[in-house]
Amino acid sequence: MLKIGEFSRLSQVTVKTLHHYDEIGLLKPAQVDKFTEYRYYTLEQLPHIHSIMALKELGLSLEEIAHVLLEKLSPEEIRGMYRMKRAQVQQRLREEQARLAQIEFRLRQIEQEGKLQTLDIVIKRIEPFYAMAVRGRNLSRQDRVMRGEAIIRAVLEGQIKWTGVAPVLSYFEEEFRGDYSDEEILIPVEPSHTPNVTVDNTWTLELRKVPVIEAAATYLHQGDYDTLNEKYLFLQRWAVENGYKLGEAWRFVYHRGPMHGAQPPEFLTELQHPIELA
Repeated sequence: MLKIGEFSRLSQVTVKTLHHYDEIGLLKPAQVDKFTEYRYYTLEQLPHIHSIMALKELGLSLEEIAHVLLEKLSPEEIRGMYRMKRAQVQQRLREEQARLAQIEFRLRQIEQEGKLQTLDIVIKRIEPFYAMAVRGRNLSRQDRVMRGEAIIRAVLEGQIKWTGVAPVLSYFEEEFRGDYSDEEILIPVEPSHTPNVTVDNTWTLELRKVPVIEAAATYLHQGDYDTLNEKYLFLQRWAVENGYKLGEAWRFVYHRGPMHGAQPPEFLTELQHPIELA
């Protein structure tokens, strides 16, 4: 018999941890003195504690280790547990690789330009929403301005019952051109909104559900729109240099802008570009 201290030295597991394993039933002492409550272990228990340590190194929780060692799991059940753990480790690895790529990108920017870029880019999931939508192709700049003004009037007059959530301009372009031939205006509304609204007897907006974007590179731009395109180009560059493939449809989301009665210095615009690993 080995005293708990001796077993601790042999197994390289602390006495406190051995007490915990005893309490949760993962590794019971071979014997407990009924008068002193001293715990005693045997050499035959060393393989068991080594199995616990090895499974912990694989990232299994104590509960999962107990399932593997104490319950009579079938080979398929054990295989399924390891597959799930593998998927979790792979996901963490992808996240760490993405984090490392962002750090390296910023370091390259400092080395190339001699200054720290202030663009904080975040990858996130964009939830679906309902919107009154109108898409236009090959419109002149004047027509786009007139359409935008007509929609703002329709919101102010109550034709379009805007929820107040940020309106969106979605662009369907394979690359940035400085001008846009295919764009869609999205005004968030409730799902029960009137299916169609025509403004200025010209533009008809239709109710539709805008689908989820599972992953988008995003950047929040504060202030007027003078440098908005420049920031969007940087966002694209960041995504490509970090190993992502750019989706074709991208968005400007106007969290605070003309529809909110804000002035240019107060504007807050989010750039969103769908991405996936290349």
